Amino acid sequence: MLTLPRLTLATLAAAALSLGAEAPRYGVQGLVNLPLGDLKDFVDNKPGPGIGVHGTFDLGDGHMVRPRLDYSIYPEATFGSVKQTASNLSLGGDYLYFVAGKPEGLYLTGGLAVVRWSFESKLGPLKETSDTTKFGLAAGVGYQWNATVGTEARFLHSRIAKGFQANALQAGVTVRF
Repeated sequence: MLTLPRLTLATLAAAALSLGAEAPRYGVQGLVNLPLGDLKDFVDNKPGPGIGVHGTFDLGDGHMVRPRLDYSIYPEATFGSVKQTASNLSLGGDYLYFVAGKPEGLYLTGGLAVVRWSFESKLGPLKETSDTTKFGLAAGVGYQWNATVGTEARFLHSRIAKGFQANALQAGVTVRF
């Protein structure tokens, strides 16, 4: 199932390099995820931390692509004697457009990812787990403060089932090396 994301990320990287872009930069990000909708109900509105790694390929004129790998977990929620947790591993890519025409200041972003979701519910000694892989979409706005540090706010959407959407607002700090 990971063949499609690898192909997509490889295509993005090849396109960036073939356009004479400058060398890629790599980095890490720290995330805070605020659950929305059905996910909010599942985790009792508890925000969850996340971490990730990324590469950035500056295509020039304010255009950039960013392959990324993120992991997020939501703390255990307790509903009477039922305890529930959720987590995800996301592999995808983002397009960034810098308003100033160079990789600094305000930017808009949109992305696509393959998201591996894990859900767990426990009732006493009974435990039920569910894992599924779905597509995810992201859109947001960020600010690159200098060549190394940036901040970003994004809306994430991933549909788990017909009656369950795992949406979230994500705030992050990125550090590029």
